[in-house]
This record gives sequence, C-alpha cells and structure tokens, in this order.
Amino acid sequence: MSATSLISTQITNPVLRPKVIRPDHWTPLVVASGFDSQKAHANLFMLAAQPGHPLTPKTSEDIRQYKLLAHRNKLIADMDMVESQVAQLARSLVYIDSLASKAVPQEEVSKIKLFWEDSEWIKKVEAAGLYWPKWIEHDSLEMKRGNIVLNQELRNVVTMASA
Repeated sequence: MSATSLISTQITNPVLRPKVIRPDHWTPLVVASGFDSQKAHANLFMLAAQPGHPLTPKTSEDIRQYKLLAHRNKLIADMDMVESQVAQLARSLVYIDSLASKAVPQEEVSKIKLFWEDSEWIKKVEAAGLYWPKWIEHDSLEMKRGNIVLNQELRNVVTMASA
C-alpha cells in the first residue's frame, strides 16, 4: 500500500488529510520490532492503522466544550489523533493476545518490542484500564533530528530487510 492510501484510511475527512505527505515532516511515535513473520507484522499494522477511539471516553463537559468551538478550532482539535492511535495499538495487541494467533510469540525469547519516542504513553494506556500483553516489551526510541533512528537494534533490522 502506498503512503497516500494508508493516510486516506486513517484520516477519513479530506479536509484534514494533508495534500502532500513528506516523510521529513513525520516522526515515529512507536516502532514495533521482533515479529516472527511478515504476515504477523502486516496483520498488526492493519489492525492498528484503523481509526481508533480515545483512551477514555469524552465526558459530557468535553463534548459541550467541543460543540462551542469555532469550526476552524474543531478542525485543529480533530487533527490530534495520537491518543486514539495509541489506544488502537493497545487494543489491537490485546485482541491478538485474546485470539492466541500465530502473531503471538510462543517462546519466552521471542518477544515483540515496542520502541517509544515518549514513554509516558505506556503509563497513559495502563491508567486508562488497558493492559499490555505479557509478550510485549517496552524500550525507548532514540532519534536524531526527529526522523533518524539511532537504536542499533532497529538499524540492523532495517539493514537486513533492505538487503
């Protein structure tokens, strides 16, 4: 799938969708590594790429405040999709765990590692009542200039995949 078609499924409102997708304007929030197969990786990506819902439902006061916003400010508020996508990732992992599919690593050695740019999201997901499956490990994502990955473990994966 091309980047444009992936964005069109994630941002359904064409007004909010960027006209041009420049890779240097996007920074990764989380990087997943350690899948046993390409199919397992693709399955999780397709589940997590669906439009999600916030970690906690909006209160009636939040909804009332949103309705009072000007149209332009509503568009800006709707563009912030980070929380809903992190929640969608957590829910996708729980869903895969409940299915006990082939995407779940069977051995203790084979764990899926999530590299986070901001580790606060791990705590926010747990505070919302969601849990991370036991086969998930968390680590920090080291970046340079916002889009160059410095983690040696990830650099090796990218090099082997492209070779």
